[in-house]
Amino acid sequence: MIPSAPQPRLTVIVPAYNVAPWLEQCIQSIRQQSLTDLEIIVVDDGSTDATGELLEAWVAEESRLKVLHQPNAGQSAARNRALELVRSPYFTFVDGDDYLSPDVLEEAVALLESEPELGLVEFGFVEEYPDGRCQPQLHSSLRYTSLEAVRSLALSAEVSGMPWGKVYRSSVASDLRFPEGRIFEDTPFVLEVLMRSTAYAYLPSCGYHYRVMRSGSSTERWDGRLCHLFENVLELRDRLIDRDSPYRPLVNELLLRRLIIFVLWADRHRSEQPGLLALLLPYTRSLRGEPLAPGGWGIRLRNQLFLRAPRLFLGIKRLLPTPQYS
Repeated sequence: MIPSAPQPRLTVIVPAYNVAPWLEQCIQSIRQQSLTDLEIIVVDDGSTDATGELLEAWVAEESRLKVLHQPNAGQSAARNRALELVRSPYFTFVDGDDYLSPDVLEEAVALLESEPELGLVEFGFVEEYPDGRCQPQLHSSLRYTSLEAVRSLALSAEVSGMPWGKVYRSSVASDLRFPEGRIFEDTPFVLEVLMRSTAYAYLPSCGYHYRVMRSGSSTERWDGRLCHLFENVLELRDRLIDRDSPYRPLVNELLLRRLIIFVLWADRHRSEQPGLLALLLPYTRSLRGEPLAPGGWGIRLRNQLFLRAPRLFLGIKRLLPTPQYS
């Protein structure tokens, strides 16, 4: 009997769609990690460029690499297909056009192994722009309880809503799935992981390199698909979070803050996206009468004006513009 291959400590999930120009840097950055006890699952999501051919060429020289091909179904479907195969204690996501710093996965796994209460470890990232600019996004080392981590995400503080740049404990998160058929699917996945976790840790290392504003990316431009964010998070809220749960005000706060940002953007860009404002404003109804995170009287007044009379709110904003949501 041929012995079965040992189980890797970490699975790296890579969804790939038409990323041939960047794929080699992505895959090589994973192959060259100081943590060698890993497997790489790449899902080619119906690419029409050379992505599939490049992957098949690498399979011959990298025993840790597994490639799956599927008709184009979106990034969520690609990630979900790979999640079905996770058998390792930990997993992470790397988009096919991004790449990693050499030691970050070893550092994150070591932290997870030393602190069993952690459901995930997040690390910093570098935004890389088409013009060559690089902007680090890095915080100090920290530990949060589950509720504190959700609060940080809701307030757009240290915890990010992106699934990449994190290493997850499989016993906490490998059975979760991304909503398919929509973009802006990341935030509900991260939210559910945070709510399941006993604790969260942030590793102060810029370990992920994120290509911003790449041509062809699903979030390259804002349009009616912004509604997907609210549909995804509202579905999670109403499925998992009771009205008296301490998580509910925080998830509502997350929705409210993002909705204000998008509504103000849509109002300023009416000529470019003439129907977007009408698509977004109805989501104010889903937050009326809902508990929100505590705030001063001015914040509470602003919130209620926006939720109860959003067009009056916009009229006032046109007269008194502020840089807060630019």
